[in-house]
Amino acid sequence: MKKLQEKVTFIGRPFPDQLMDEQKTFNEANMEMEQNQVFQNFITKNNLKNTRSSLVVFGPENFMYWYGVVASNETAVPKGLMKFVLPEAQVAIKEKDNQNISFFSQPLNVIISQFLAAVADEGIKIYQNPGDSLTPYVLQNLNLDTKKLTQELYLEDSLKN
Repeated sequence: MKKLQEKVTFIGRPFPDQLMDEQKTFNEANMEMEQNQVFQNFITKNNLKNTRSSLVVFGPENFMYWYGVVASNETAVPKGLMKFVLPEAQVAIKEKDNQNISFFSQPLNVIISQFLAAVADEGIKIYQNPGDSLTPYVLQNLNLDTKKLTQELYLEDSLKN
């Protein structure tokens, strides 16, 4: 359930937690990105049409939700999109089969809490508030071809001192 994750670059757009709807989803933000021509051109040009990713960056009292794709670290970011570079780190990883893009339309609080509970059940120490961690990231990658979803929680035990 643990692995060393190399440095990765997330390219997309961030959305503050206030944009979460009453169902605790970011449907509107996701749809905005899917309809964004800059994003569509970017994923086509970089051969990333078959992947989607979300990233949750936790803070002590709130979080930022990102929607986009994971790209190679050298990928140029077009105007209108942003990048977030995740460090090389030890991650707790869980895979789910038979998923599709509607996964990102589920209530985020349910998805994240189920994932964190599964990580804790493996005996991996996690913060009650992920925002207290030095690596407060949950990355979710979906391969639309294989329908495999990968969830990763970045762990502090791999930080280089």
